[in-house]
Amino acid sequence: MIEFKNISKTFATADGQVTAVKNVDLSIKAGEVFGIVGFSGAGKSTLVRMLSGLEVPTSGEVIINGTRTDNLKGKALREQRKKIGIIFQHFNLLWSRTVLENIEFPLELLGVDKVARRKKATHLAQLVGLGDRIHAYPAQLSGGQKQRVGIARALANDPDILISDEATSALDPQTTDEVLDLLDEINQKLQLTIVIITHEMHVIRRLADKVAVMEAGQVIEEGPVSQVFTHPQQELTKRFVSAEVDPKQTADVQQVVANLLKKNPEGKLVELKFHGQEVERPVVNELSKRFPELEISILEGNIHQLADKGTIGSLFVQFVGPKEQIKEALTLVEEFQVEAKVIEHE
Repeated sequence: MIEFKNISKTFATADGQVTAVKNVDLSIKAGEVFGIVGFSGAGKSTLVRMLSGLEVPTSGEVIINGTRTDNLKGKALREQRKKIGIIFQHFNLLWSRTVLENIEFPLELLGVDKVARRKKATHLAQLVGLGDRIHAYPAQLSGGQKQRVGIARALANDPDILISDEATSALDPQTTDEVLDLLDEINQKLQLTIVIITHEMHVIRRLADKVAVMEAGQVIEEGPVSQVFTHPQQELTKRFVSAEVDPKQTADVQQVVANLLKKNPEGKLVELKFHGQEVERPVVNELSKRFPELEISILEGNIHQLADKGTIGSLFVQFVGPKEQIKEALTLVEEFQVEAKVIEHE
């Protein structure tokens, strides 16, 4: 269990005091994947640096498994840091060392003998899918492979907590998903607590059990991923969620919509949002049967699986027909527990 209790962090600058983190309270369960999302400057990295002991809070307490860690010093602090592995955005590999030697490096610093650290590093290379690349140098690896080395190295000390600090920001979408799949597998196999720092809601959706949204040093919203995705409360959270799950009206879709509106100016463009089991409900089919005079055109849609097993979906449809039937159809949609939003046209 990780607990941030009323944590604040203030820095002295040439322009005066700057508060990076303000009065944050968070609890992260052992074995949980917990995401912290926010734009640059939100305070998320500073918060996690206080977890790893790289920063000391100005006020408040950091407690890990019942032990306060923010006031540790010397040997006690070094021992605590061994329990936390960190994956960095820019890999931070030693370019003159092979994959195996990079993974060995933390063990070498601890004085582990060569045979033992070689055995451990080989096992970790296999765990992250680099068993056949152990003698390669970083310059010979792809971005995804470099990050796999970074993950293996972060696991070298058998940590209880793994911090992913924007670990996928420098990767392309396909490689990002591969790394996220690997982290999910590691979480399942090793029962590690993983704390994800990111500005990408895609990372949260794919991997996290719970999420906290930060803005201006404060946590403005938190909860299970399915709850935050389906019922975001704060405007910033809504923006993050919308950017990840809402169908994008591409140029082709916009042209189709324009043509439909030109042909049927009284038509209504409606966005339907589905949650949980409602994703499987044949809403369009039911509406067509109930309102035979109503023309329903499906324009675009998507379905997203959340890491905590929730499901959400969106669908853009065009309703054309008698105004009363459109109104009744929208009322019926809401009775189906499906959100319906009429999109106003410019």
